[in-house]
Amino acid sequence: MQQRTQLILTATATFFAGLLTGATVLSDVLRDAPEPVPAPQAEPESPAPPPLDAAAVTTPEPEVEPEPAPEPVAEPEPPAVSPEVTDALAARVQELTDGWGRMQAELAELRQRVALIERQEPEPAADDAGDTQRRRPATPAEQRDALLRAGVTPEVADDLIWRRSQVSLARLELRDEAARDGWLNSSRYREELRRINEERVSIEDEIGLDAYDRYLYETGQPNRVAVDSVIPGSAGEEGGLLPGDVIERYGDSPVLDFRDLREATSAGERGELVPVAVRRGEEILDVWLPRGPIGIGLDATRVPPGG
Repeated sequence: MQQRTQLILTATATFFAGLLTGATVLSDVLRDAPEPVPAPQAEPESPAPPPLDAAAVTTPEPEVEPEPAPEPVAEPEPPAVSPEVTDALAARVQELTDGWGRMQAELAELRQRVALIERQEPEPAADDAGDTQRRRPATPAEQRDALLRAGVTPEVADDLIWRRSQVSLARLELRDEAARDGWLNSSRYREELRRINEERVSIEDEIGLDAYDRYLYETGQPNRVAVDSVIPGSAGEEGGLLPGDVIERYGDSPVLDFRDLREATSAGERGELVPVAVRRGEEILDVWLPRGPIGIGLDATRVPPGG
C-alpha cells in the first residue's frame, strides 16, 4: 500500500514538472516571434476631370459637292459582213469538219489494223522436231518452202505466189494513182480497190482446208480460236466452256479463225443445239451449245494440225 502511494506521488510530480517545462518553452517562443509589419496606406486618388460636352468638341464636316455622272459611251457597231465572206467562212468550217471526220475514221481504221496485227502475229513457236522457230514468210522463196511443207506441189505453189504478188502490185499502183490525182478517199478509189481485192487469190480455196491448216502452222500463224474468258450466265458458261479451251469445230464447220466461228454461229436456225468440238489439254470434248452467241472472249492460238 505504501509502495502504491509512492508511485502515485512520483507520477503526479513528473506530470507537473513536464507541464511547467512546456509553459516555459512556449513563453520563449512567443517572445522571439517578429512583430507584424503594418500594411502601407493607399494615397488618395485625384478627382477625375469633368466630362466634356459633345457639342463643344464636335468639328463640323465640310460639305462635298457630288461628282458629275460620266456620260454614257456609245458602243461601236460591228462591221457589216458581206454574204460572200459568210459563205466562204461556212465553206471553210465545213471543210475542216469533213477533214476532221476523215482523220478520225482513218485513225480508227489504223487502230483496228494494229490490233489485228498484234492478235494475228504471235511470237514464233518452237517446231516439234527441234528448237527451230517458225515465222511468217517474208520472201517468195520462204512462202514457197512453207507451201511445200504444207503438202502443196511445186507447180501449185509457184502459181499461187505469182498471182498473189500481182494483186499486191495492183493495189500499190491504184493507191499511187489515186494519191497523185486527188481521189484517194473517194468512192471511185473504194470501188477500184474492191474490184482488185475480188481478184485476190485465197490460199485456203486454192490448196484446200487441211493443207491451209498446215500452212498456217508452218508459217507460225494462228490456226485455232481459244476461249479467253466466259461471260457469266452465257450459253458458253452453261455449256461448260472454260478459259483455255480451244475450239476445233462448230457443228460440221472447222474453226481456224474468228471469221469461221462468227459465220458458223450465225448460220442455221437460232437456238438449235450444235455439237462443238473443244480441245482441253490432251482431250477432245463434245460440248452442246445452242446456235447463236456463245458469250465468250476469244483469242488466237496455234496448235499442231490433227494433234
